[in-house]
Amino acid sequence: MSLLFACITVLFSIIGSVVGQSSYDCSEVADNFIPCVTYLVELESRPANRCCSGLQVLNQMAKSNDKGPRNICQCIEDLAYTMNAPYVASRIQSLSRECHIHFSFPISIAMDCHR
Repeated sequence: MSLLFACITVLFSIIGSVVGQSSYDCSEVADNFIPCVTYLVELESRPANRCCSGLQVLNQMAKSNDKGPRNICQCIEDLAYTMNAPYVASRIQSLSRECHIHFSFPISIAMDCHR
């Protein structure tokens, strides 16, 4: 599993440098969001502490500039597509409650990052 995460991080570093649409790249988002994936695809019953702390970092990133929420959303959408990870809708909805956090960026089963 660690090798998979490392490969995805490298992939997002490349995507982030090519896209270059924000002050941070998707590898930074992936580093903070990947610990949540095992919960979102129902491999774990609760989100890991690293997942919740990563979401707090993403919230701060989202608040740091106007395009932050949209860019984070797009990176998460790209991550789901790249991993072919079918996030479970009820898990996405419960993530906020489980981690005691209010998201500053959109996340849902039908990601709409262009709102």
